[in-house]
Amino acid sequence: MKKVYGLLKRHSIIVIAVLGILAPLVIRNTYHVHIILMCMMFGILASSLNIAVGMTGLSNLAHATFFGIGAYAAAILNTRYGLPFYLTFFAGGLVAMVFGFILGAPTLRLKGVFLALVTTGFGQVVRIIELNWVSLTNGPMGISGIDAAEIGSYSFSTVSYIYYGLALLILCMYMSKRLMGTRVGRALFAIKYDETVARSLGVNITFYKVGAYVLSACMAGMAGTIFAHYVSFISPDTFTVADSTTVLCMVILGGAGSLLGPVIGAFILTIAPEIFRFAQTYRMIFIGAVMVIGVIANERGWVPMLTSKIRGLFHRKQTSEEGGKA
Repeated sequence: MKKVYGLLKRHSIIVIAVLGILAPLVIRNTYHVHIILMCMMFGILASSLNIAVGMTGLSNLAHATFFGIGAYAAAILNTRYGLPFYLTFFAGGLVAMVFGFILGAPTLRLKGVFLALVTTGFGQVVRIIELNWVSLTNGPMGISGIDAAEIGSYSFSTVSYIYYGLALLILCMYMSKRLMGTRVGRALFAIKYDETVARSLGVNITFYKVGAYVLSACMAGMAGTIFAHYVSFISPDTFTVADSTTVLCMVILGGAGSLLGPVIGAFILTIAPEIFRFAQTYRMIFIGAVMVIGVIANERGWVPMLTSKIRGLFHRKQTSEEGGKA
């Protein structure tokens, strides 16, 4: 059992990949397949936000805004200029990167609640632009008629979107894992825990903070392009501050700074509202209460807590076995 646990921990990305590949093959219900796709979308958002929040310690309540920026970039380029999905995908990520730099560069000196307020304001500014720049965004009516994703002569089905989203999620997790094991990752964690000490060790605070914003924004923007081509319609109401708050809750609930935690948190908070849909009036209150209690019970998040419990269980079992042999 201990070996199985060790394998799961070391190869968590492979486990997510296998589950993501098998899920659409086993589940045939159209609506449930849609939920799987949304799990992929929120998984990407949570995993990418974890780079800025969990690893670097930056407050960000505008992550869904980057998702929306990527979606709008894809929608505009596709409906106005006829660009295909394989171009809008990278263009959406690039545009989101630019906005990530615009947000990250001027806010380097801010921390905590002040940075959270600025990112919230940034999201509201982008929303106002989406509502009022009618000639570009079509205002509150949104943009419709976005082409379904195609690569060559192959047109995407819902399952195809899932696999494309899964590939992006795996890429995001792999990048996070590589970062955690390198000098760059250690620099990000140093900034998170003590900027003064990090600076004294020669860490370029400006470079790494902006880099964290830009990288997380790029991944969110790419996810937004997939979503735009999938639903064929976007509007300012599709991406709100509430969505950014939800993604942040996913990261915190799952375990900020861990590799697998934010993804598990995203899956739980995507599926839970559907499970409790029968309790229309109270389901979000119940889910919110579970989130609050969960974070209060263990501020590290559920996944690190469970990992610690399982590790302790194996350790006690091994100790008792050794004692019995003695």
